[in-house]
Amino acid sequence: MSSSAATDKTVRAADIADAKIAGKETPASDPHKKADAENQGQLSGDQSTIRETPVAPVDATTKSAK
Repeated sequence: MSSSAATDKTVRAADIADAKIAGKETPASDPHKKADAENQGQLSGDQSTIRETPVAPVDATTKSAK
């Protein structure tokens, strides 16, 4: 990697960090923002998140679940 590429990455990272610290909108080059935009609408109605998944008690058995 050339020194200019490393400098560009450092400048972008600094811009993102400054925006997050200041509580402002991060630049479009923010990888988290890009990933969030790509993942919009990925869960369909029959999928659930971890928070929505029911948890059985520690001492539960298949017989006690009835």
